[in-house]
Amino acid sequence: MTHQLKLFFEDDHEAVISCGPDEDVISAALRQGLILMSECREGVCSTCKCFLADGEYSELLPHSVYALSPSEQEEGYVLACRLRPTSDMEIEFDYPFSMVQQYQETERRGSLDQIEMVSDTVARVVVRTMAAQDPLRFLPGQFVRIALTNGVSRDFSMANLPDDSRRLEFFIRVYPDGEFSSYIAGEASHGEQVTLYGPRGKFILRDNDRTPVFIAGGTGLAPVLAMLRQLAAERPAQPAVLIFGNTNVGDVFGADELKVVTEQLPNLHVVSGVVNPDDSWTGEVGTATEIAHKYISENDRSQFEYYYCGPPKMISATTQMLEAASVARDLCHHEDFVPSRMEETNG
Repeated sequence: MTHQLKLFFEDDHEAVISCGPDEDVISAALRQGLILMSECREGVCSTCKCFLADGEYSELLPHSVYALSPSEQEEGYVLACRLRPTSDMEIEFDYPFSMVQQYQETERRGSLDQIEMVSDTVARVVVRTMAAQDPLRFLPGQFVRIALTNGVSRDFSMANLPDDSRRLEFFIRVYPDGEFSSYIAGEASHGEQVTLYGPRGKFILRDNDRTPVFIAGGTGLAPVLAMLRQLAAERPAQPAVLIFGNTNVGDVFGADELKVVTEQLPNLHVVSGVVNPDDSWTGEVGTATEIAHKYISENDRSQFEYYYCGPPKMISATTQMLEAASVARDLCHHEDFVPSRMEETNG
């Protein structure tokens, strides 16, 4: 039996699609020309997470608890790529319909323009896309998949703003045995070809009067930096908070970039912390989540809206912290990433 699905978006746009008995919601929408936000299509990421306002299903297809936790499922959240309806449904998505229409995924060729280590464990990589194709258009906070010529690929968020320069800036955590990152840091050469797929993701800045509180763990700073640069360009008087956490002092990066942003965005308050300080460290001590909890507990948070990005452990801890603080879910936006070797610290 075919079911009717009503889809509701953040900008009050509505769409209606039909879904067959053996279709998931993402596939049904694609069949009808509607490209909903998704990435892995296997229940591993959380890009297609949405809220089931009405309707029934027997059970979700297999998925990762990092993409959708049991508690989230109990609250009514589902993964559209894992959802096969058994009745008519009403589904709410936490992004505007304009993203569905305007930011369709494309494939672009590019080359490695710059590679430099900016901390003990982080490389700054700049990719220049080919002149034969239009520059990549994306929203600050989104990411692309970068594929090497050897077939290895990973997802990385752009740290720069979209422009006509064709240059895309990334910050990549380097693992000694990382199939992608160790190659980039040790073997890749200037001008080497790569392929980009994207843009992807719904981790974008909302246009409202609330004070954004950004919580970044490690290279989760990259999409946050793009959003801060967006604020500096569009709303330079906007108050904002950045809480930036790392494991060790040697992991910390981005000082030059943040110095420029704070000059352009003078009402930005930056709080940095590490889990394992040394004698030279003068910032906060603790995980990004712990430092964020301390900050919001000591300040008037009535106008805060939260954007956080980092490894799954940090995302889970921050989500639980915000829930315990009674923060409304619609004020929490996050992007998590699962590197080739999971970061077990900085939660």
